[in-house]
Amino acid sequence: MRFSCGKKFPLGICVALVALVLMRNCADADQVNKIDGFLEHYCITCHNNIDQSGDRDFENLSLSQTDVETQLRVQEIIDQITLGAMPPEEAEQPTDGSRVRVIRALTTRLQSMHQQTTSTGGKTVLRRLSQREYRNTVSDLLGVSLNTFDPTKAFPHESLSHGFDNIGDQLVTSGFLLEQYLEAADASVEKAFLSGPYPGPKTWNFDLKFDQQPELDGAHRKAFDQKYMVLYEHPFNDKTEGAYGSLNSFPQGAPVDGLYKVRVLASALHRKTPYSKKAVKIDTSEPFRMGIRPGSSRVGALYKAQPLQPKLAEHVITDDIEQWYECVIPLDKGYSPRFTFENGQHDIRGAYSRIYQLHKDTFPESLRDNKGIVQQRNAVLRNGFMPQIRIQQVEIFGPLKNSPQIKNYKRLVGGPTFRKEELLHRIDSFAIRAFRRPVSADELKEFHALFQSQSQAGQTPFQAYKDTLKAILCSPKFLYFNPGEPETEEKTREKRISQHALAERISYFLTSSLPDVELRQAADQGRLNSHHALRAEVVRLLGREASHNFVYDFLESWLSLRELGSMPPDFETFPEYYASNLQPEMKQETQLFFRHVLDNNLPARDLLSANYSFLNRDLAKLYGVETQTPFSEAAEFQRVQFTDKNRGGLLGQASVLTVSANGIETSPVIRGVWVLERILGTPTPPPPDDVPAIDPDIRGAKTVKAQLEKHRSSAACNECHRKIDPLGFAMECFDPIGRTRSAYDMRGKRKVDTAGVLPSGESFSNLAELKKILVRHEEFFVRTLVTHLLTHALGRHIEPEDRFAIDKIMLSAEDDGYRLQDLVAAVITSDLFARQ
Repeated sequence: MRFSCGKKFPLGICVALVALVLMRNCADADQVNKIDGFLEHYCITCHNNIDQSGDRDFENLSLSQTDVETQLRVQEIIDQITLGAMPPEEAEQPTDGSRVRVIRALTTRLQSMHQQTTSTGGKTVLRRLSQREYRNTVSDLLGVSLNTFDPTKAFPHESLSHGFDNIGDQLVTSGFLLEQYLEAADASVEKAFLSGPYPGPKTWNFDLKFDQQPELDGAHRKAFDQKYMVLYEHPFNDKTEGAYGSLNSFPQGAPVDGLYKVRVLASALHRKTPYSKKAVKIDTSEPFRMGIRPGSSRVGALYKAQPLQPKLAEHVITDDIEQWYECVIPLDKGYSPRFTFENGQHDIRGAYSRIYQLHKDTFPESLRDNKGIVQQRNAVLRNGFMPQIRIQQVEIFGPLKNSPQIKNYKRLVGGPTFRKEELLHRIDSFAIRAFRRPVSADELKEFHALFQSQSQAGQTPFQAYKDTLKAILCSPKFLYFNPGEPETEEKTREKRISQHALAERISYFLTSSLPDVELRQAADQGRLNSHHALRAEVVRLLGREASHNFVYDFLESWLSLRELGSMPPDFETFPEYYASNLQPEMKQETQLFFRHVLDNNLPARDLLSANYSFLNRDLAKLYGVETQTPFSEAAEFQRVQFTDKNRGGLLGQASVLTVSANGIETSPVIRGVWVLERILGTPTPPPPDDVPAIDPDIRGAKTVKAQLEKHRSSAACNECHRKIDPLGFAMECFDPIGRTRSAYDMRGKRKVDTAGVLPSGESFSNLAELKKILVRHEEFFVRTLVTHLLTHALGRHIEPEDRFAIDKIMLSAEDDGYRLQDLVAAVITSDLFARQ
């Protein structure tokens, strides 16, 4: 290996690099010697090129090879030694110490093999837009809302790599995906343009006759001749009944995309019902809340959940008194408002029989012997006291004159009316913005020719223009990131991406979409070449609403929040998870908390140690701090202080605690591994295939710690479990959806033990004390955070060769306490970020 210490590197750095390489080579040789010696002594006798016991020849195994077969063979050796299956019982046995040392050496060697076979050489490979980046980019280019429109809905499922969805070598482009790009471009462009003049506002009134769903219509006819729309349960039950109040006499929905004013005459009834909570499964101490969610009969039945149904508005409904409630909401063409009981009952279908079992005496004597769900439903809804939101009248007015679609149409066609003479200029402008870089005249001529050919084929100029925009959206120049012509950094002579590629990388890092006008101008003028200019862009972009995409997307990947819901909590054991729709609210808490630390440029360690968070009333009730969130603002997220020191920071948030559980119970191993990977950046190798999973202690046989002691009794298993288990024990004070607990069982007999000792010898008695230890070693957490920020920014995994760059980033922010916004800026101003 040759080194040249010319002008490119100072002599000191060259010496350090040479020393590092020599140390690494020596370390590799030492590992190989340990492994070879162990295999020679304990394994070669039975596994050689002559006597290949089990078809395994270790005599010719070369640890210098990195092919997949060699890696599989090494992993197999690790597994068998860890399990104690090899050497066989009748053969000479290694000591626990030698077994641990060779497992450690084999694991290190295997990791090195894997890094060599997956390495990108410290370069970001050519990659396409991920699905989320595609959605955001199309939305920004065309001005289309994504509330109920997803152009990627038919795309193949995106492959994740360690939680990230933007890793270049994982983003394959199949023939099927290419077909879907055509469909997505067509749907997106057609949605963005009006088919005619934007219509004036119109009023629709609905009253006296409300069909809801087959199960309820008969009972409602008997009870009140269907004069009301009545909501009974929350919208996230498995089989909904009275969860979605739809306007079935408005099947066509809104005539165009736009803003609409919705007025509702409603009241809350029977909040003081005589029925017990066991019977109706609703918290009647809380005022009832009515939501509005969009629905379309083209997507499915309006009385059932639909794939995209964001909550557009919410009102707290007054008890027993009819009042008008008014809001302005966006509706897409073909969609209508559906009314929901956001904190309604859980499992109303079972409520009818429960009411009859527990409260039969509240009915007239002639109805007390009713059998079957139909008779009981009729009796309860006509003669009972079922908690409900009753709607008497609905009024829709729109589209409003300030709907953003009007302004967006003018932007796309260059004015209030369509002008043919400006079309080529509009095509040029669209292509330049879509490709995120300067576009040559020859490239533009291709699209001019397409426009002309479509016109000559009989298309109207308007349709030919739309077809040309669709072609731009299907171009590889739009779908793929382009590093541009490389620029050479004067001091290091290192190749750097172009100014426009840098602007693109910054924008997709901080907004998950294309550069805005200001960033594009900075690239056009070559102003993104100083730390000061880059830092100014960081501050500016993080101040934009679009930066919420960064917060959302980064947390999805770093904290594995994208997996939240993959193992959903048990429906019967944790009804509040569904009744309050806690999954998106859990994510929103973590987003608002991270956003607060970012916006205020607080130290990164606050993400672990803060004694506050941002909660709405549903989460506040889950955490037992609902007194800090008023009824009247139940849907609003507000800052809440914790007196429970276990609760604060990421490790006390329901999103993290739920994603690190299995939906039924918790496992210290799963949670411990999560902390090692996501917080400390020190992942452990996977366990051997033959090691059984440890079930949580809900059967009363032994404690969780006693079960895990079995794993740690093996020296080989203890090598990893001594790192994993203590971290997981500390988090056992929270159940699978993040509620505080002190015992595993309802009777409190099987107590939770959160104490532990780390491999360093540092001990703690609870999660609060563990967090103090983690903060004392904050450099591990900061390094993990920076590594994940770089992965998210570059679209590749960070490699051992990037260690010096990460050290430099950390060093730049160390004196000021590793403040979060400073770390983000240091990532963008780093040499690694601009490297080709």
